[in-house]
Amino acid sequence: MSQETDLNSAEEDNRVFSVSEITRDIRSILETAFDTVWIEGEISNYRVVASGHAYFVLKDDKAQIRGVLFRGQRSALKFTPENGDQVLLLGRVTVYDARGEYQIIVETMEPRGLGALQKAYEQLKDKLSKAGLFDDAHKKPLPEFPWKVGVVTSPTGAAIRDILNIIQRRNPKVSVLLYPVKVQGEGSAEEIATAIKELNRFPDIEVLIIGRGGGSIEDLWAFNEEVVARAVYDSKIPVISAVGHEIDFTIADFVADLRAPTPSAAAELAVPVLEETIDDLCALTEQLLMSMQDQIDDHKNQLKQMIDRRFFREPRQILERPAQRLDEWTQRLLRGLDQWLLVQRERLGGVAHRLFQASPGKVLMVLESKRAGLHHTLLRQIDSQRRLHRQRFEGLAKNLHALSPLSVLDRGYSIATHSGKAIKSSGEVKKGDAVQVRLSKGKLDCTVDDTVE
Repeated sequence: MSQETDLNSAEEDNRVFSVSEITRDIRSILETAFDTVWIEGEISNYRVVASGHAYFVLKDDKAQIRGVLFRGQRSALKFTPENGDQVLLLGRVTVYDARGEYQIIVETMEPRGLGALQKAYEQLKDKLSKAGLFDDAHKKPLPEFPWKVGVVTSPTGAAIRDILNIIQRRNPKVSVLLYPVKVQGEGSAEEIATAIKELNRFPDIEVLIIGRGGGSIEDLWAFNEEVVARAVYDSKIPVISAVGHEIDFTIADFVADLRAPTPSAAAELAVPVLEETIDDLCALTEQLLMSMQDQIDDHKNQLKQMIDRRFFREPRQILERPAQRLDEWTQRLLRGLDQWLLVQRERLGGVAHRLFQASPGKVLMVLESKRAGLHHTLLRQIDSQRRLHRQRFEGLAKNLHALSPLSVLDRGYSIATHSGKAIKSSGEVKKGDAVQVRLSKGKLDCTVDDTVE
């Protein structure tokens, strides 16, 4: 009685929770206490499922916690997490009711030690290199004398001013078409890629310069995006990448047909100095004229020497040798025709002889001769066979006659028969039976008077 009283008292003083209730309350406490928390640790068992969500374990040398990185947050990361990465992540702690496990829902993540952007840069560089976007075989040569240059950069930055000043100084005849874009910040990479594609629609643009001034890796990041790298790679117009200062390299630098350390250097590489080009052309023109004059002088001297020759003074000499050669070739031709006619005549005689030999009359004569010979041979063989068969027949007849009962009768013997059967014993007949006796010539009908054994 006292034990039941104690249990009832305990139930009144302490609430009894179900599993789901206690789990829900623990989750509420954790989410309230750790709504936003930074955690540092090492990633292990990292896996991405078909939905695009990633699951992993964050651990240190003494403990571990499960982590969830949903698809939207994962796609926003600047790098791809891997097992063994030491990371710093921001998220909220909660409880997964189905397993009763606590976990952290990740909002953002970055590597520790190596910056997130730097790691993303290395990963994309390795990916595009393996895809062949950096191959020298794809690099296009720059035009030697471009007359229209497309520029993709900010319209307010120092880069466009440097490019315009350099081009104006080197060759004021060159036209520049600026496609203004943002060169950093949200959406800048997409604007740069679109600008490259749009400028490729202009058939008179001969070279593109894309770039901006220097800055931190974050400032230059638009030129490290894959969308920009793909646009540069797909460009039919040669592209000069001019991003940052000499020590700064971006992904676009590796993909471009030519990398310039600064926008000013890009303008110098793209456009030759007009005055220098003109001077070079003048020098080449002068050399060409001198060379032509030298050749003209040489030809004049050769012509003068030829005019002084005898056959120019007596043109008939020009025809004498060809005429002589013509006579010689004519004789050769006639001799050759005669020989050819003789050969053809002999061939024709041989063909006529073969035709006569193959004529029907000649063939009939040969066949008739063969037929007569075969007929004579056949008659001889038939006569020979007939005599042989006659001799064999006579021999067989003699043998048959020697074995015939008739020959026995000729020697005096006779054959007695009763009822058509030859009598071999006297016991085969009885007194009064009629018997026939066959002689060598004729037969006797007799009656048995008595039988003797």
